[in-house]
Amino acid sequence: MPTHGKYATISQGSKAEAKEAGKVIRMAKRMCIKEMYEEGKSKNEISRRLGLNYRTVSKYAEMDDWNDDKLPSLAPENYPILGGFIHLIDEWIEADKTAPRKQRHTAKRIYDRLRDEADYTGSYSSVKRYIHRKRVSLSQGKAGFLPISHPMAYAQVDFGEIVYLDEYGREHKAYELIVSFPYSDKAYVQVFLSQNQECLLTGMRSVFEYIGGVPQVIRFDNMSTAVVKVLDGGERELTDGFTRFKLHYRFKAEFCNPASGNEKGNVENMVGYIRRNAFVPIPTITDFDEFNQSLWKWCEKAAMEKHYIHGVTKESLWQEEKNKLLSLPSVRFNVFRYESFRVSQTGFVSFETNKYGLSPELHNTTVQAKIFHDSIEFYHDKALVATYRRSYEKNREFMDWRQYMKTLLRKPGAAEHTRFFTSMPAGWQKYISETSGKERKSALQLLCDMVKDGNSDSCDEILNLAKQSGRSDVDSVKQCYYSLLKDRKRPEPLGSPGSLDSTGLLGSPGLLESDNTPGMSASSAESGSSVSSDSTEASAVLYLLSRVPKLNYNPDISVYDSLTLTAAAETTQAGTVTEGGELNG
Repeated sequence: MPTHGKYATISQGSKAEAKEAGKVIRMAKRMCIKEMYEEGKSKNEISRRLGLNYRTVSKYAEMDDWNDDKLPSLAPENYPILGGFIHLIDEWIEADKTAPRKQRHTAKRIYDRLRDEADYTGSYSSVKRYIHRKRVSLSQGKAGFLPISHPMAYAQVDFGEIVYLDEYGREHKAYELIVSFPYSDKAYVQVFLSQNQECLLTGMRSVFEYIGGVPQVIRFDNMSTAVVKVLDGGERELTDGFTRFKLHYRFKAEFCNPASGNEKGNVENMVGYIRRNAFVPIPTITDFDEFNQSLWKWCEKAAMEKHYIHGVTKESLWQEEKNKLLSLPSVRFNVFRYESFRVSQTGFVSFETNKYGLSPELHNTTVQAKIFHDSIEFYHDKALVATYRRSYEKNREFMDWRQYMKTLLRKPGAAEHTRFFTSMPAGWQKYISETSGKERKSALQLLCDMVKDGNSDSCDEILNLAKQSGRSDVDSVKQCYYSLLKDRKRPEPLGSPGSLDSTGLLGSPGLLESDNTPGMSASSAESGSSVSSDSTEASAVLYLLSRVPKLNYNPDISVYDSLTLTAAAETTQAGTVTEGGELNG
């Protein structure tokens, strides 16, 4: 081994061996001092012969207790080279207290900065040892974790992030809302597309209703959906929606100290447990309501596992615990929030980066919205004007063809060129495309009436029913609509069954008596139309349409009323017509 002066150069790999050798040498010297002193040598002589300090010789010459009761030091207390840089390290560690947890200094980063910014020439191991000692000393003033027991009817709430697949196999992010009960270790989970207040409260309400009661105390972290800010003394300023919800269900809310998620450790553990078990493999979700209903079964199955301490099932403990729940209120809490919006010149409302189309007639007006976790209702002058499914995507545009019908009536020729045309009922897209001029406008007017009456979902069924008679003109479609769906409040038409009415059309006694009557089969009435499930009335309409000549536009609707009433009255020859129009006999 090469030497430089009195010191030997020791390779990095042999430092441990050198340290151990030093211990052996020191112990050999102490033994030599003791033996020479026991042989009668004076302390001065021993000091001279061994080249040691007199006080060192005196210490070991007179030592009687050689027990090794002193714990070894885990790290050196003196840092000859690092000492001049310790103040920098302390500054950086102190600054880390306010930095994000994932952006704080590691020992390696501190070493690199000392080397690059302060010309530190010492070893990385010295830096690492000091930082370890520093962080241990800083943590000694913190409270440790204590094993605690939880009372019955005490719950904890938290969100966790998961991934799901849509119907096309694409991955999306969602959130599991978990309500856990530490006493029994039973937990309930529901999935939502966001962690907003509407999702939080809707999920909690679902759990309350499913278990048939309300926890007495619920612990949360300081989520922004519940807490506006933490006040002096640990008090919380709560959001209005959360406050109303808490008062409605009468539970006491507790909150963790800031950055102390361990204070609700039960639900924290449940987040990971449920994610690893209920959502592996990654589930496909096409309907969140259905999926959440299926999660109740998973929760009940998981509760059949044994409790980690008590050795009985979680369910058996839960049966005891649920008796301590608060009763549900008699009135359900409606989870939504109000917000006002200005309608743009083009009839759109912007919300959470998305645009929702309203009637262009509402441009530059203010509308109110009831915002639910999965839908948005828009109101103008306290009247509901549109309902949309709430989207959690970004920068999307949503349109409802029904919102534009009044405006389209003024410009019927532009129908195929509008952005909403392809969202209209498929049958009516084709029907309108095949019409023009006055006939198209009359068709759009009828469609507008269906929307106004709240019967837009049956547009295609009405159209199909008219086509079964071989009559696809607007008047025939209108007759089907007014006969089957329109809520009529008109006076009885003049004339008696079987007589000539004002149009000269003759009613036909007994036209519902035979199954062979044209247009009378139930299958004919039911095919392609859900509204024609009332086969008696639908068949009567089909038969009458086959005999009615094509009329002018905007006819006298009372004419059609008389025809329908005539047909219905004549059914009494074969049976009794019920109030709903069904034939019994």
